[in-house]
Amino acid sequence: MTILFKFQPIPDYLISSWIVMAFLMIVLGYIGYRVKHMAIGDKPSKMVATGIFFVEFFNGFVKNNVGKLWRWVTPMVMTLGIYIFVANISGLFGLVTPTKFTAITFPLTLFAVITIQSSGIISRRWRHIKTWFEPLPFMFPINMVGDVTPLLSMTLRLFGNIASGAMLLTLVYEALGWLAPIAAAPLHALFDVGFGFIQAMVFVLLTVILTSLKLESEE
Repeated sequence: MTILFKFQPIPDYLISSWIVMAFLMIVLGYIGYRVKHMAIGDKPSKMVATGIFFVEFFNGFVKNNVGKLWRWVTPMVMTLGIYIFVANISGLFGLVTPTKFTAITFPLTLFAVITIQSSGIISRRWRHIKTWFEPLPFMFPINMVGDVTPLLSMTLRLFGNIASGAMLLTLVYEALGWLAPIAAAPLHALFDVGFGFIQAMVFVLLTVILTSLKLESEE
C-alpha cells in the first residue's frame, strides 16, 4: 500500500491571525515597557497615555462586574477583546480577516469558556463543579450545553457578520471597478470598524456577564 503525502499550504486566515498576534505583542509590549520604565513626573506619549487610559477603564469595568477576581479575569478578557477587534479590522490593511472563519472564532469561544469555568472553580472550588451535576447527575450534558450555547451563538454571529460584510464589500469592488475605492470607503467604516468594534464589545460583555454568574455572591 502506498501512502501519498500532499503538502498542505498554511491557510491565509491562519497567517493573518499570526500577523495580528505579532502586531499586538509588539505594540502592547512597547507600551508595557514604556510604562514600566516611566519615572514619577514623566509625561507619557499619546500612545502610552491611551494605553494607560484603556487599561484603567477596562480594569474598572471588570472589577464592577466580577469583584475580587478581577485580576484573574481582566487579562484574559482584555486579550480576547483586543484580539477580536484588531482581527476584525485587519482587512483594512490588506490581510484576510481571520474572524470570518469558524476555525478562528471557535477557539475564541473555547478560550471564553475556559475563562468562565476557571473563574467559577477559583471562586466556589468544588461547589462549582457540583453545579454541573445539579439537580441530578444525568443533567451534566444539559448543563454544559447551557453554559456553552450563549458563547457558541456569539461565535457564529461574529463569523456571520464579518463574513457577510467581507462578501458585500467584495461585490461592491467587482461591481464598481475603479470607482470602488471611493464608494466603498463608508462601507469599510461601517462593516470593518463599526461592526468590528460592536462584535468585540458584545463578546467581551457576554464573557464578563457569564463569568460574574459563576462567582460567589459575596465576590
